Amino acid sequence: MNIYSNIYSISSMSDPRLDRLEMFLRLRGPVTAAAVAAHLGISQPTASRLLSANASQILRIGRARASRYAWLHPIGRAGTRWPLYRIDTQGHAQTLGILHALHNEACWFESANPQSAFLHGDFRDGLYPGLPWFIDDQRPQGFLGRSFGARVGKEIGANPDILLWNRDDVVLSLLRYGEDGPGDLVLGEESLQRALRGIVQPVTTLDVRERELRYPELAQVVLSGAPVGSSAGGEHPKFAITLRDGAELMPVVVKFGNPDDTPGGRRSSDLLVCEHLAGEVLRDHEVAAAESQIVFAGGRCFMQSKRFDRTAVLGRRGFVSLACLDAAHYGHARIDWWRFAAELERDGWISTQDAARLRLYSWFGNLIGNTDMHLGNVALHLADTRPFALTPIWDMLPMKWSPSANGEVVRREFEIALPAPEQREDWHAAARAALAFWNRVQDDRRITDDFRGIAGSARESIERAQQRLPA
Repeated sequence: MNIYSNIYSISSMSDPRLDRLEMFLRLRGPVTAAAVAAHLGISQPTASRLLSANASQILRIGRARASRYAWLHPIGRAGTRWPLYRIDTQGHAQTLGILHALHNEACWFESANPQSAFLHGDFRDGLYPGLPWFIDDQRPQGFLGRSFGARVGKEIGANPDILLWNRDDVVLSLLRYGEDGPGDLVLGEESLQRALRGIVQPVTTLDVRERELRYPELAQVVLSGAPVGSSAGGEHPKFAITLRDGAELMPVVVKFGNPDDTPGGRRSSDLLVCEHLAGEVLRDHEVAAAESQIVFAGGRCFMQSKRFDRTAVLGRRGFVSLACLDAAHYGHARIDWWRFAAELERDGWISTQDAARLRLYSWFGNLIGNTDMHLGNVALHLADTRPFALTPIWDMLPMKWSPSANGEVVRREFEIALPAPEQREDWHAAARAALAFWNRVQDDRRITDDFRGIAGSARESIERAQQRLPA
């Protein structure tokens, strides 16, 4: 019997060694051929033949003696491996590597660039215990994510509740509907084709002169659960579209409040105007913030925010939230941004300049009553090399005074966190910007008298703190 018939007999017969091999790789993989041989009680050459004969089910990771083996996991009818693409700022696609699905929710990313920042630290061999951290922001989330799950869950065999989705559910959703997620990554050839078609011939576009007519209509469509534009995270009701002004295109995310004929609706409008003003103030202080406009239409307030992960030619820029970076490399779950800034700078994820900017965002948010500064609300521009650049800030508003879940406006006292001596310089820089913000809120007639009164009290609290803290 020659070598070819030997291989055939190993792969085709009902061999208890194959069953044991599968169980071993499912439980312990990735492992070396030597470990397989020891577990099965066979020679290493025999183990290597057994592994090679079942290459359709077994993934080889690495080369020569460093090779390890893992059991592949098919996802639905989509297979076990898919190309991962990046769409650059000009709208051109490039292949970053291949994503492989392994058993036990694990993944292996076969990078086209061995020096990629994706392969940093514990993940230098491309192995991840779940969906790789640099893809994790692509998963459906927030207000639009819940609507998405309710629409497509049954189609992909997933629970309508996205909080119950596993790795397989997320991958299937990205393969079928992942053409326009946050950032610049696209998984799978079909999603890439849809993404490129959307760049050449965008579908969801709106003439800028039609906003006052169409924004209220689009809000109703979104509230009914129907899709409008691409996905975007966050709990606030919103839709994402591309505005057209002559020949110019501008991708935007549009947040909207409740109808203005209730106290809760008026307060939600106040907060959207405040978010717009906070961005203006930060840019006035030469700190990057998402560019926005306020549109009142149909009894609602709309805040239109220019997408910083898109370009004027519908190209894209990378995006990774600090929540995903933290979950993969640190595990804080919750930490003040100013504290995290030091670790990110120390470990080479961000520059010294961006660490200072992140600290300013943190103290500024505290001084304007932003109680929702979790790690998912701040991000970096994902790239192949580190350090990553900090994105412009978004969702910077006085969330402390949000209406309650039932729409009631509740009176809340303003509390200022004071800095330790080594943080005073950052605090004072943020306080100057926060005073400018509260002054602007007080002077803005789009904001209700009630909230302008809150602005006056907040400004006085900051001024008292400034006087007591040495610069």
